[in-house]
Amino acid sequence: MLRKTIASAFKSKGKKKMDRKELTYTLSFDLKFFSHETSKKVVEHAERRGLLHEVDGFLHPSFELDEEDVEPDFKPDVNRIFSDESVFDRIVDRIVSETGKDRGSVIAEINQKQLQLGNILNIEVVALIYALENGIEVRNFIDEVETELLSR
Repeated sequence: MLRKTIASAFKSKGKKKMDRKELTYTLSFDLKFFSHETSKKVVEHAERRGLLHEVDGFLHPSFELDEEDVEPDFKPDVNRIFSDESVFDRIVDRIVSETGKDRGSVIAEINQKQLQLGNILNIEVVALIYALENGIEVRNFIDEVETELLSR
C-alpha cells in the first residue's frame, strides 16, 4: 500500500524525483489522499521503510515506478500504510529495492535459503541472513525481528 501510494504521487506528476515539499503537497492537495500533516508522516514513513531516498535535496523512489501498477481509482488507506506490512515484508522490500530482483524471486530465494539451513530458523531471521550475504544493510531490522519473535 505504501509503495503504491508513493508511486501514485510520482506518476501523477510524471516525475522521478521531487523535493519533500512537492511530494507532500502532491499527496495532500493534488491527490487529496491525506491531510497535509499526515502526508508529511507518510513521506517520513516511506523514507524509514527504504522506499524513498534523498539525493541533493530531492526524494527519489528506491524502486522502479513502472513496476508498480496504480489503478485510476486508487485511494490509500492510511491505517494500512502504517500497520499493514510485517517486518518480513519490509526486509523483502529492502532487498528488492537494493537488488532490482522481483519480489517473488527474492521470497523464493529466501525460502530456499531456509531449507538449506535445515528449516530451523524463522523466516525473518533467514531474510536478514540472505540480505547480509548479498551486501544489503538491514541491521536496523534486527531489534524489530527479535521483538517480534519473542512476542510469539
